[in-house]
Amino acid sequence: LDSIAMGTKRRSQGSGGTVRTKQRSQDASGKEKRQRKANQDLVAEAAREGRHVSLQEMSDVIAELSESVLESPEGAFQSPPNSSGTERKIFDDDQQQDENAKTPSPMKQLLSIAAAQDGPEQEHTAHLAIMSLLAIFKDIVPDYRIRLPSEKEMAVKVTKETKQIWDYERALLHHYQQFLKLMEKTWDKKGKGKDHPNQVAIVAIMSMAELLKGSFHFNFRSNLLTAVVRPMNHPLVGDHCCSAIAHVFANDAQGEVALEASRQVSKMIQNRNLKVRPAVLRTFLSLPLRVHVDEAQAAKLASKANAKKRKKDKELAVIESELKEGDATVDKIVLARNQSDTLQSVILTYFRILKNENLRAMEDVLPVALEGLAKFAHLINIDTVQDLLAVLKDLLKNVDSLPLDSSLNCILTAFQTLQGPGQELKIDQKEYVAPLYSQIPRIATLQNSKRHTEILLKCLSAAFLKQKEFSNVRVAAFVKQILTAALHAPPYTSIPLLAFVRQLLQRYPSAQQLLDNENDVLSGEYTPDVVDPEQSNPFATTGWELATMRFHMHGSVASQANAAASSRMLQLPLETPSRLRSEALEDSEMLYIPFPQNLIKKHPLTNKGKENRKQRARFLKVREFQSRLAEEDTSLPSIAIFSLHKLAKDNR
Repeated sequence: LDSIAMGTKRRSQGSGGTVRTKQRSQDASGKEKRQRKANQDLVAEAAREGRHVSLQEMSDVIAELSESVLESPEGAFQSPPNSSGTERKIFDDDQQQDENAKTPSPMKQLLSIAAAQDGPEQEHTAHLAIMSLLAIFKDIVPDYRIRLPSEKEMAVKVTKETKQIWDYERALLHHYQQFLKLMEKTWDKKGKGKDHPNQVAIVAIMSMAELLKGSFHFNFRSNLLTAVVRPMNHPLVGDHCCSAIAHVFANDAQGEVALEASRQVSKMIQNRNLKVRPAVLRTFLSLPLRVHVDEAQAAKLASKANAKKRKKDKELAVIESELKEGDATVDKIVLARNQSDTLQSVILTYFRILKNENLRAMEDVLPVALEGLAKFAHLINIDTVQDLLAVLKDLLKNVDSLPLDSSLNCILTAFQTLQGPGQELKIDQKEYVAPLYSQIPRIATLQNSKRHTEILLKCLSAAFLKQKEFSNVRVAAFVKQILTAALHAPPYTSIPLLAFVRQLLQRYPSAQQLLDNENDVLSGEYTPDVVDPEQSNPFATTGWELATMRFHMHGSVASQANAAASSRMLQLPLETPSRLRSEALEDSEMLYIPFPQNLIKKHPLTNKGKENRKQRARFLKVREFQSRLAEEDTSLPSIAIFSLHKLAKDNR
């Protein structure tokens, strides 16, 4: 009984100790929070009175305010309780706030710190406050668009939880709008029109770009788009703004935000008289346009028919629209209409650049415009195809004066247009094949081979692999021209070109006549510098470049030359030209040159087998040395040598 009583007493003491420990920890945490709150009040009071506050104190206050907001977002928009214990809320209008409140809400304090930008120290604290607000809004902003209740809905009696949600959403939208206005005002005041803007202005515009990436479906997206599109051409922050717009283009599933952004970018380019950086125009390449213009017209007719049905029953139309807002699926009719309007805006911008009279001023943006046309040419209608081909034909008249990427993109656009919507026109592609023949030797330079080999492979594939070429002389002329360029080009260009030659030789067996002996060639003279490849007389020569490249220092070039000379088929997909190009380019960047293992000679002293045993060098062994010592004299030096060998053997 005594032992039971002692155990009960100990347990009671232990439980009491646990309770006292928990109470002490709660008291300590409460004391810490009260101390933190007191520090915030002191710093806030000192800032309002104009007294000096150290940078470390302001940094601590910003960190503590941010932690309090993230811990309780619902309480971030409410002022702390006053002496009577009641809470004051921050309304949409700052004048409605109670003037007797000692300190504003945590979010209001962060916004006031971010707005104070006078002097170096305040600019630094404003920088920290802006970054903290950016992290807070990226965390608490939802992925959907908030719809505030109307006056009729506010008049209806609702539950306490619903009213709290309405108040929280209203306060969130109010402070989010205040933050956007502050960022736009900061950029307009300290960064707009300056090549080297202030650090706070750079942080402000980059914060808006980051918000656009994660919250382009939230409220005030038009304000964000307008603020981010305007400085896209800025030399310092333009790349960050372009990446944000490209992110919106690539990730907008419904296409509504992408349509609005594309119209604003096109308008900005037009207002600048097409004098923009190539990165601005390159953002259009991120658009995942897949809807043809004709399909979009059918979608518009279907949407009009649905609109007429909704007019008959307005209540049902309102219910359907509300259900669509909460539905996560993509409306195909709306997507087709948005993509059609986006395509029209983008193609119009490209045509303005191509039809500009001063093409020399468009040297920077012309390759990007042609690249975009090559990507979206299969989506345009037949009326636009004729205008596009006419513009491309005028550009190709002076193809040698254009940059190589511009000329190749121009040819690629023509091929894809004729193979897509232009098939019904039945136009001879000879007008675009001849310029391609003259551009192949330009790929042999180091700069062009690094940047434009992929475009050249696309042009060659569109000209000879995606369609049937009926002129054997033209095919042979291209094979000979490609072999000549591969002989002088770097390995990361020669390897894919030789792989493409192997594809041509398999698709067009008549071109294998170039692999015959020189005694079997036709009479005449080979002239590679003619305009028309059919007049070059390619069968008057042979593909002697393959015999030379068989002894190339690069093992992959030699293996591709051997395979082309022996007419071996490609091992697809391992030996596709694009894949070989990427692998060879990666090896070149790593300074790695593959070498075939079968060409490595072995050392003459290595073991080659039983048949070469007689040719190996013979070495004395311990046993042979011992036998020789037994046959010869046993003098002291010999015995010493024998003892040393025996000692070495034992140690071994």
